[in-house]
Amino acid sequence: MAFIKNKKLALTIFCIVALYSTWGVVYLSIKFALESFPPVLLSSIRYMSAGSIFLLWTFFIKKDRILPTKSQFTTIFFASFMMIVIGGAFLNISGLYINSGTIALIMGSIPLWMVIVSWLLGYDKKPSLSVFIGLIGGFIGVGGLAVSTGITGGSNAVLGIITLFISIAGWVAGSIYLKRRHSDMNVLKSLGFQMLTGGIIMFFISFVIGEWSGFHISEVTLKAFLSTLHLIFFGSIVGYTCYVWLLYNTPTHIAISYAYAEPVVAVMVGALFGGETINHITILACFFIIISVFFVIRDKKEKK
Repeated sequence: MAFIKNKKLALTIFCIVALYSTWGVVYLSIKFALESFPPVLLSSIRYMSAGSIFLLWTFFIKKDRILPTKSQFTTIFFASFMMIVIGGAFLNISGLYINSGTIALIMGSIPLWMVIVSWLLGYDKKPSLSVFIGLIGGFIGVGGLAVSTGITGGSNAVLGIITLFISIAGWVAGSIYLKRRHSDMNVLKSLGFQMLTGGIIMFFISFVIGEWSGFHISEVTLKAFLSTLHLIFFGSIVGYTCYVWLLYNTPTHIAISYAYAEPVVAVMVGALFGGETINHITILACFFIIISVFFVIRDKKEKK
């Protein structure tokens, strides 16, 4: 029993560290990849590739070739449509209209929505004072981070904000649904079907909205290609897998705490590789966020 608890604790720590670090770099990779790929097609390629890798692994390496039941596929389809299609595609689209500071500020509200909605629906216990302090503090910290990087947008900024809120709604709804509909299917196989299903849907959406007409594979730069590979292997295979595992095995506020940590990583990576500047407000906001994440994760009121 002690071994099982220690193993779960080790996996939890690994997934938290992996999720914080991999998804913190995703925004920069998306920025570089969008220089050559249209947004919905980029999401399609990313998730179809990651899903195919998972399914090839489970079918041919693990020899698990049992297809999902009707009930399991219903869960897979709804989760993939809400989290990958709505959550992923609309996030990419919003990046065409608003800058990263605005995106970081609005995305910082995800933990608040997740915890409050889960509590109101009776899926989680009432958040403790420690969690509330961490959630509010994290949101304020992300706000400071957004101010330091600049909250601006062009003439279509309102459209960008609307698409981003649609993305958040899809991600929150899909995450809560997936956490409640945890099946006995192998996690990697379930993730493979989720990603492949969402990727195929976005592939056809990309065609319908005319993205293919302006895309030429010969014009894809090496930077965009490598960024897409990073999104596939680290953003989806590592990051998404760790997020779903945390959803299944930890309280909601721990799984969703990545939304506060990833802007800190994104700022550091942006400064190192994206030519972005860091000022005293940025440093103070990052410190505020780190303390807030500590308050969220240290909470012991809710049992795992």
